Amino acid sequence: MLAKLKLVKTPRGVDCALMLSAMLILWIGNYSNLDLMIADSMFDGMHGQFVGVDSAWAGNFQLGMILLGAVVIGLAVWDTLRPLAWLASRRSALRVVALSAIFVPLSIYWLSSFSDVLCPTDLLRYGGLEPYSRLLETLPVSASAMACLPGTQANTAWWLLALPSFCLPRRPRTALLFAGIMLLCGLALSWQQQLHGTQFFTHTLWSVWIASFLIYLLHHLFRTEDALA
Repeated sequence: MLAKLKLVKTPRGVDCALMLSAMLILWIGNYSNLDLMIADSMFDGMHGQFVGVDSAWAGNFQLGMILLGAVVIGLAVWDTLRPLAWLASRRSALRVVALSAIFVPLSIYWLSSFSDVLCPTDLLRYGGLEPYSRLLETLPVSASAMACLPGTQANTAWWLLALPSFCLPRRPRTALLFAGIMLLCGLALSWQQQLHGTQFFTHTLWSVWIASFLIYLLHHLFRTEDALA
């Protein structure tokens, strides 16, 4: 058991976790009905709309995430111009978080521009015009809709997964707990977007995966020997 826990803490263990999680998300999206089951539970057939369409909570949360990201980016710029009296590990973490606040939302949005996966509200099942198709299935040529994979509506929150970098390398357990809390925050916003009918559950999972992969790369890019001191 201890050997397995030790493996997860190594780069090779993280690589394996990312690979296996991507395969699992792919399987869920292409071979299960989980997306439809969750969306069906959120759709009000009597009124012909999703139950969260009138909620403004998600928009306010997104605005808060944008403002918080701007503060972190500003602090990182300040640290570059006038270095803060922090440990090297903390300054490296600040750069990782600031760059995550920039590149995670942009990357998710950019990748969605190459996607032809439909949103729930585009589907005949939920009052739209298009038939449902799975991830690896080909859409009809006539299909014209908004691309919803990965989920872009909640992408402003996923950079929060980089905040546990401030706990590394000295407090890995605290970092893991912190990551779990940040994950719950992102899932809460994504759940609200699913209540709006703007994305499926697996669209959220792909956004989490992309954010985790980018943050992992940034963490190793800025990890220095001084940061381990």
